[in-house]
Amino acid sequence: MNARTKALGNGLLGQLAALRRRLIQRGRSRGGDLDDLIQEGCLRLCLYEREQKAPVRDPVAFLVDVVEKVHIDRMRRATLTRRIFSDRPFEEVDCVDTASLPEEAAEAHELIERVERSLAAANPRTREAFLLHRFDGMSCAEIAQRFNISTRAVTNHIAKALILIDNELLRE
Repeated sequence: MNARTKALGNGLLGQLAALRRRLIQRGRSRGGDLDDLIQEGCLRLCLYEREQKAPVRDPVAFLVDVVEKVHIDRMRRATLTRRIFSDRPFEEVDCVDTASLPEEAAEAHELIERVERSLAAANPRTREAFLLHRFDGMSCAEIAQRFNISTRAVTNHIAKALILIDNELLRE
């Protein structure tokens, strides 16, 4: 095993452990589900590298991102499945999404304000890179060209913003 493979393995184990903790802390998944998510992420990493015919520059970051996205997709699918395949008789199924309670709306607004404050305190370039990527749909390469920096630097800016948001969410 060469030094790069060993370093990748150690970095990957640390990142996966952190990812497991974060998903469990948020109550989003059970331990057994996490193994399936991680396996799906590894499969997608391999497929992506095969399609691109080149190794991913930062496989740990790629895998963490993919695992989080796969998890979100599965949660959405499960929610939709529960709505479609309910055990209740058709007449009893409420198909209209009711409005949230005033307390829930107030909590949501407070959380949004906290996230906005944490982003406002971030480096302006970090904030702008995150907003361009997440809300304007720009790729890292497009943002890098706009800022005249490397795509790796853009990825780092986005990661910093996500860490700020994640820390704010965990402070609840």
